[in-house]
Amino acid sequence: MWLAATALQGMAADYTDRLTVDVNGNVAEQQATISVDQTANGDYTLTLKNFKLEMGGQTLNVGNIELKDVKGTTAGAVTTLRTSQTINITEGTEAGVPLWIGPSLGPVPVNMVAELRAPKAYAVIDIDMQATLGQTIRVVFGNGGYHIENGGFEDFHTATITSGSSSATSDEPNHWHSFMSTSGNPGLQWMAGKDPHTFISDEVRPGSTGKQSVKVTSTKVFGFVANGTITTGRLNAGSMFASNKANHSRLDLSSTDKDAHGDPFYLALNGRPDSLTVWVKFKQGTPQPKAPYATVNAVLTDGTYYQDPEDKAYTNIVAKATDNRIASKDFAWQRLSIPFDYDTYAANGVEPKALLITISTNAQAGAGSIDELYVDDIALVYNARLSALSVKGKPVEGFDAATLTYNLTADGPLSATDIVAKADGRGATVDTQVEPVEGGVKALVTVTSNDLLTATRYTLNITGATTGINTATTTGNQSSSAVEFYNLQGQRVSSMQPGRVYIRKSGGKSVKVVK
Repeated sequence: MWLAATALQGMAADYTDRLTVDVNGNVAEQQATISVDQTANGDYTLTLKNFKLEMGGQTLNVGNIELKDVKGTTAGAVTTLRTSQTINITEGTEAGVPLWIGPSLGPVPVNMVAELRAPKAYAVIDIDMQATLGQTIRVVFGNGGYHIENGGFEDFHTATITSGSSSATSDEPNHWHSFMSTSGNPGLQWMAGKDPHTFISDEVRPGSTGKQSVKVTSTKVFGFVANGTITTGRLNAGSMFASNKANHSRLDLSSTDKDAHGDPFYLALNGRPDSLTVWVKFKQGTPQPKAPYATVNAVLTDGTYYQDPEDKAYTNIVAKATDNRIASKDFAWQRLSIPFDYDTYAANGVEPKALLITISTNAQAGAGSIDELYVDDIALVYNARLSALSVKGKPVEGFDAATLTYNLTADGPLSATDIVAKADGRGATVDTQVEPVEGGVKALVTVTSNDLLTATRYTLNITGATTGINTATTTGNQSSSAVEFYNLQGQRVSSMQPGRVYIRKSGGKSVKVVK
């Protein structure tokens, strides 16, 4: 009895993190706690208690969102939870709230995908309230280690450098670093950092919803140009000669150093982004025909020590995204899209853990002039489309990644394994479900991006094919009233989970049902 009681308690954990709420394009942030409980049968219950919509200075008290019987799959250190179900939002428990609107909304469709990666949780929850409030609500809990912190350069802190009784300060973007927070030779640190290289700017890229960008400038040290540079890692001043590789940016997840804002000198990253996008505006003080370009270099590694520029051959690289030919183009804003190269480094066989981004006013060390580089809205892109699609070994005719519906023909039984779909995203996942329809089979192929934020669904209407549901027959002395249930993969099941879709077969008829 004691063992049974212990097992029923399962696993329970509370996670507190940033909650980003997007209501029809209007975004707000708040702190929240999500509880995750694992039951004795291995399923999970995820609860967001006392959920509120905080928009434009107003608060709408919604209530408790509870998702039960959620299936989980574990790969390595990551447990992924997925569910689509219709729930009733219950009244919150926070004291002093006069009214919770959730119970009055009735049944609400909810889609959720989450990752548990100790010690954090990451969840993307889509709540369809179109029928009641005319709104679709996307709730994102945590970061998941997939994106760049402060990529819009809206938040800054004061970095300080000292030498004896002298000191200097500069505004550095949160989670980014420049010469005021450099390491290395103390004398060189002071010479390189005493003049600010980073500034808060109110010039933003076209169409931006933000209010600020970062302005990066170069200076002169000992009469030589010191390129304006920002990095997600840490700069090191190790030589008075600009081209010496003792001058570099670096990351190392084992480092315990923190910046003036209390953040580490690295960007932890768990994903495999497909590209990096960034807006820049660049001008050279004096045109340099032999060195006219600014640069962006992003290196995805396994988190062990790495520096840019490299001082040796590194085998801890997962991928690189580099543009070292950023021209001025009349000092106009330009959007760059830089793909990550994974193939060159595939032989290293390492998993992504950290990303080092270094942005500089010149692609060559010490080769520019007194230059200006504005940077805004840098982001990682995770693809969620198909690159190839075939049914029973035959490529789908006329396939195009942007076309989401196909009408096909096929003969005989067809299961989800007969549909081969290849995603165009490095870390994207593909889920295929088949269900019987009149005259054939409908297949739904869903591609989910590695960061879980984007899903693309392809529909295949396959005339002439059948599933196990269509062809299933009863055996023995069962009467015509016998009832059988099948999941959407055509597999017969003995029991159903709440909120999931099944096919009910009885008396020669098949209908779609939700428990």
